[in-house]
Amino acid sequence: MTLGDSHSLFSFAGIAEAKIYWHGPRTMHRAARDGIASLVPKNCRTVSGDVLVLSFGEIDSRVHVARVARRNGRSSVEEADALCDRFQAALDQFKARCPARLALACIGPFNPAYLEYEGYENEEACRADAKAIRDRMNDRMAKMGVAFVDFRAGYSNPDGSIIPSLSDNNVHIDPRHSEPVLAALKQALGAQFNLRQPPWPPHSLAEKPYQSPWKRFRRAVRAKVKGWFFRAFPHFGKTHRLPPQGN
Repeated sequence: MTLGDSHSLFSFAGIAEAKIYWHGPRTMHRAARDGIASLVPKNCRTVSGDVLVLSFGEIDSRVHVARVARRNGRSSVEEADALCDRFQAALDQFKARCPARLALACIGPFNPAYLEYEGYENEEACRADAKAIRDRMNDRMAKMGVAFVDFRAGYSNPDGSIIPSLSDNNVHIDPRHSEPVLAALKQALGAQFNLRQPPWPPHSLAEKPYQSPWKRFRRAVRAKVKGWFFRAFPHFGKTHRLPPQGN
């Protein structure tokens, strides 16, 4: 199972066994603040023997860490460390309660077109800081006491940016090229997985939002009543068209 921001979808859509719980644009900051358990939907029920791969941090590294660092008067790397300290505490708490084996997905390479350049002297300085932030956060996550799924080498240029032909032309890797992810999963978890050809875009692979049993029951009843009504009174379902008008 994968859980987290949009990278929980795009990074693992090409893995046949992945059951994907995409939770929208959720940040590592929020997971640390509110607790990881608060982001687990009710239809994501893990048991012993499951693997749950968490995907957080890309939004923080791209948008928030440098901005908050400037506000707090410290370096981007120091701010990344502070964030990772908080996330480590949240992960330890979640690990003690979660029956599944936990893993963290790496923060992938950046797309220069989507960096926040405000506050930097030039684009080169921004890109260098973006790489430093991601490198630091990935290094910290690799040491958090759970498996670390690191597929960066398969998608990165030397400067830390994403190889354009392997991106979705946004901030994600293209899951139609998932061989590096497959290899990283095998190395991190010691288990065998398989590739699949995902639909494009891959959004349909994400699990549907949780619905309570009562809501599902009401929808089913409403559908049955509606079906009965139109069978009993078919004229209500007909489309009434106006007669053609002359010129």
